[in-house]
Amino acid sequence: MNSLTGKVIVVTGGGRGLGAATVRRLAEMGARVVAGDVRKDWVDAVSDRARASGGQVTGVGVDVTDEAGVAALFDIAIERYGDLYGLVNAAAVLTARRLEDLELAEWDRVLGVNATGVFLCCRRAVREFRRQGSGGAIVNIGSISAIVGLPEQPAYCASKGAVLQLSRQIATDYASYGIRCNVVGPGSIAGEFLDGYLGGQPDPAAAKNAILSAHPVGRFASADDIVAPVLFLLSEEAGFITGANLQADGGYTAI
Repeated sequence: MNSLTGKVIVVTGGGRGLGAATVRRLAEMGARVVAGDVRKDWVDAVSDRARASGGQVTGVGVDVTDEAGVAALFDIAIERYGDLYGLVNAAAVLTARRLEDLELAEWDRVLGVNATGVFLCCRRAVREFRRQGSGGAIVNIGSISAIVGLPEQPAYCASKGAVLQLSRQIATDYASYGIRCNVVGPGSIAGEFLDGYLGGQPDPAAAKNAILSAHPVGRFASADDIVAPVLFLLSEEAGFITGANLQADGGYTAI
C-alpha cells in the first residue's frame, strides 16, 4: 500500500485506541497526517511519538460535533500539507444503558459524536475532494452494532447503523467523482474502549467472557487487526471498492 506515501489524511479520534494506531501506521507509511481528538493532550502525545520516528503528524484538539471545530481541523490539514487525499472517522463514544433508563442528553451525546461528527467530517472532505477534482477516500469506523443488536446499547447501535447507511449513500452519490466511502466494522477491540464498557458492568469478568465467546476466533481484536483493512480501503489498491462494509469482527456476525 505504498500509494499512501505522501498523501494527506485526516484521522478523528486520533488520541487513543484505534484512531491512534491508525495515525501511527499512516505515519510509518509516509503519509502526512492531521490527527484530531477532543483530548488535545492525548493527540499531542501520539503526534510527538510519530514525529520522533520521522513521521509527519500534526495533532489538533477538536470536538467533532462542533461545525467550526471541524472546519478548523480540515483547514489546518490543507494549509499545512496540501490537497486532501483521505479521511478516517474513528472518533466515538459509548453509553451502556437500557432504553428505558437512557437520558436524552446521553442519546444526544452518542449520536452527536458517532453520527453527526461523521456527517460533518465527511461533508467537508467531500467538498474538498470536489474542489480539488482529484477524488479521495473515506473510511468510517462502524461496528458489529450497525447490523446486530447489542445489550444495553440503543444509542450506540443507532449511531453505528447511521454511519453505515450514510457511508453507502455517500458512495452512491459521489462514485462518479472518484470519491470512495467504505466502512470497517470491528468486533470487540482490546483496549481502553472495551475496558471502559466492561468496567461499567455488574460483573466485568462474566461480561468479558460472554463477549469473548461470541467471537469464533476466540480472542478480541488488537488495534492493528483493524488498522490493516482501514489502510487497504484508503489505498489505491481498493480503487474499485466503495459502499462496502468490511466486518473485521473475528466471525461475530457470521454466527
